[in-house]
Amino acid sequence: MKKDVIYSMRMSRRVREALKKAARRERRTVASLLDKVISDYLEREGFLPQNSTPEERRRFPRKQVTLPAITFLKTESEVKTFSSMVLDMSLGGVLFSYPKGSDIRLDSIGQLPRFVLALQLPNGGHVLHLDCDTRRIAEVGDEIQVGATFSNLKDEELERLGSYLM
Repeated sequence: MKKDVIYSMRMSRRVREALKKAARRERRTVASLLDKVISDYLEREGFLPQNSTPEERRRFPRKQVTLPAITFLKTESEVKTFSSMVLDMSLGGVLFSYPKGSDIRLDSIGQLPRFVLALQLPNGGHVLHLDCDTRRIAEVGDEIQVGATFSNLKDEELERLGSYLM
């Protein structure tokens, strides 16, 4: 659905802060959350046809997962490894998280646009080593979430990911 109208509104600081908190928890922007809340209300009350919300716009559909993974970050002098948890993935990329108390620092990822994510899919015996480019970093609750795209996927990796995600 094309979004071509801007609507401004006033609200209390208390409501604005609650919206920010809810948006972070949902991994959305405040504008996206407001659009969803309003659309859901209008559908429920019969002002919009059911399921009139837009389809997923991403090139590849996401699959929510819970998979342990290891991140390899190369610094100037060494390769550091960090345990992480994959939250969702697609053929195009991945969203994973670290606990806030881990040794990883936001600036260490921000300065390293490329890293390797190693994980084992439940349907296969081999560990995949996926080259990734960081796209976004956010602190959400007790974790640091990293969204990344895959780069230079080999045919075998693409095939294994595809069979797992379908």
